[in-house]
Order: sequence, then C-alpha cells, then structure tokens
Amino acid sequence: MSKKKNKKNKGIIIGAIVVVVLFAIAAVCVYFIQKKKAALNTPTGDGSEIYAVRITDIMGLNASDLGLNQRFSGIVEPQKTVEIQLESGRTTSEIFVEVDDQVKAGDPLFQYDTDEIMMKIEQGKLELEKIENSIITQQQQIEELKEQAEDAWGDTLLQYTIQIQEAEVNLKQTEYDRDVKKMEIEKSQKSIDQAIVVCPIDGIIRSINENSQSQNNDYYGGGSGSSNAFMTVIADGQYRIKGLINEQNVYQISVGTPVTIRSRVDENQIWTGVIEEIDTANPENNQNQGYYYDSGDAMLQTSKYPFYVQLDSYDGLLMGQHVYIEMGGEVYEPAHLEGVWLWNGYFFYDDDDPAQPYCWVVKNGKIQKRKITIGEIDPETGMYQVTDGLTQDDALAWPDESVTEGAPAIIIQ
Repeated sequence: MSKKKNKKNKGIIIGAIVVVVLFAIAAVCVYFIQKKKAALNTPTGDGSEIYAVRITDIMGLNASDLGLNQRFSGIVEPQKTVEIQLESGRTTSEIFVEVDDQVKAGDPLFQYDTDEIMMKIEQGKLELEKIENSIITQQQQIEELKEQAEDAWGDTLLQYTIQIQEAEVNLKQTEYDRDVKKMEIEKSQKSIDQAIVVCPIDGIIRSINENSQSQNNDYYGGGSGSSNAFMTVIADGQYRIKGLINEQNVYQISVGTPVTIRSRVDENQIWTGVIEEIDTANPENNQNQGYYYDSGDAMLQTSKYPFYVQLDSYDGLLMGQHVYIEMGGEVYEPAHLEGVWLWNGYFFYDDDDPAQPYCWVVKNGKIQKRKITIGEIDPETGMYQVTDGLTQDDALAWPDESVTEGAPAIIIQ
C-alpha cells in the first residue's frame, strides 16, 4: 500500500470531515422534517419559527440518515505495491529475480552496471591529484611573493600586494575545485557501494520492465502501476479494496468512514473495513477500468479519484476480485462515547471573540446563544466532544444564517 499520511493528506481529511458534517446537517433537516411533516404544518407555525433537534437524536443518526449508503464498485488489490525505478542514466548489469518470484525484505533484486562509474572515479582521482599539486605550487608562489615584498617599498610594494591578493584568490578557487572534485568522487563511490538494489518488503515480483526509462532519481515509489516502473513488487498475503469516486462526490466520503464490502456473486458474503486513504492528488481518467459510481445516475465523464479500504479480514478474498463497496450500513452512533458529541458544523464563532465557540440552544421555546467548551475529536465519527455547556437533553437549531437569539423555536419530537 502506498500510504500517503502527510500534511497534505491531513488537510484532505479535515476538508472531507467538514463537508460530511454539512451534508449530515442537511440530511438531519430532511430526515426530521419528513418524519414530522404534520407537526411542521400545524397552526403554531407561521413560518417565523426555527426548528431544532435534540442532541440525543443528532448522536443517534445512522448511516442511511446521513446519506452515506452509496454503493461503489471495487477491486481487491495488494495492501502495498512498491514500484522500483532505475536511477537516471544508469543501466543494470544483472537481474537476480524473475516475475512471480517470492522475495523477502533485503533480498537482492538487481545490480547496476558500475564499469562507467569506476572509470569516472579513476579519472576523478587523477584530476584531484593535479588540483592538489596546483595548490602546493600556488602556496609556494604566495610565500615567495610575501618574502620579496618584505624588502620592497612604494609602488613596488603596492604591486607585490596586488599580486599576493590575486594569488590568494586563485588559491581559494583551486581549493574549492578540489573540494568539489572530492564530493564527485565520493558520490560515485557511493553509487558503486549501493550498486545492488534490495527489496524493501516481503512480497512477490509482479513485473520487470527491462526497457523502462526512469524519469526520476528515486529507487522506490508507491502507486498504482506506473508504466515507467522498472520492477514492481506486491506485498504478500495482505489485501485492500480500491474504489473510484468522481470529483462531484469525492467530498461525500472521508477517511475513517466504516464500509461494508459485499461479494458481487453472493451478496450475503460480506467483509468490513474503513476508508484509509482518498487519493485526490492522482485522478484517474481511464473509462475502461470496470469501476462505476452507483448513485442512480450514469457516471459523468469526469475525473475520478481512487480511495482505499483497509479490511478487518481478508478471508475468502482473491487478488483481482470485483466487489461492491457500501458506505456505512451500520449504526453511526458512537456507542463507545459518553456525554455530548457533535459535528463541528453546529459550532459558531463571533468575529470579536473567535476563540469562544457557541451553539444555538432552545430554551423555553426560544433560541438561546450558549457558550460551550470543545474537547477532543473522535477519529471514527469525526464528532467533537462538548465538555461543558450542553447536555444530551438539549435541543440545537441546525446551522442557518437566519438563526438569531430570541427567535421562536420548535423542537422536532
């Protein structure tokens, strides 16, 4: 698996959670309005009331209420794939493995041709010796000029001074050339010392492309099958599920979302897991990969982003097997959490006090602005703990710019 868990990936996770929050809040509105449609059409409602939901109901929403029960197609692939590139401008002298060979981490894969580098080192050593001899000569010349300058005066002394300064500048340049040449030799020697490339993981050799041309200087790269890879190694015995989602819907899913994997042949055969990565940095545009977005409409001809599911179990799965990926399907309520937990879409901040969050709470039938204290985030749900200011019996108005303190409110039962 090419895990990409960097700051960029963290930013994507946060953005995805925020979008899911907004999507969830909108779903809350639809869900409860449909559920209590008659209540909203009673004579007590003149259109000016704000509708609110109890925190117990917000925390008890399931995946279908949140609109997260979409189905995607997916394919079983190795948990990790390592693509090994040739260093720029280098060729191999020997390959120690073949396709389908079983390898262990540290096993030699191939060896670079070092003949040209060895000749370069020998040439560099001769040039270095010449430079060092030049440094000795220049130092002697400077010493001679300084001795002659001791007996000089007037214009003659000035000329000696200028010559000495020029000679010292030339000496520094030659010393710099010497240091550069040493670094070149050391780098070349390192290439020889590392001429044998070893396998970074336990796995199976999936492909060897002896005609590949490297486009970078990296030995290893993760990914999904670059045509430039010289050699590809797949991790042994561990699988993950790869799916695709189009750019219009990519922010409706988030890392950490629980999913159900269902067999296409027998839909009663299921596996469980969570989304571990959404790779928005590498869109795929190939329309002939067997993926689709099962949302009720034909998939638009737009960029699609791969996402990956980490499985709880691999039993019964086969490499390359096609499956369905279903978002959610289980109760979304964080049963392991106690107290009040909310999505951050319910939190508001004033411009004059941006560090103090508050919520719109219903008290005595009217909207009240109540300051709160926010604690940690639950990585499984994306919900934040409210450590002070709210109880599960409180009711909150869903986010809306029209909500103002003192406005009449109706709690949807």
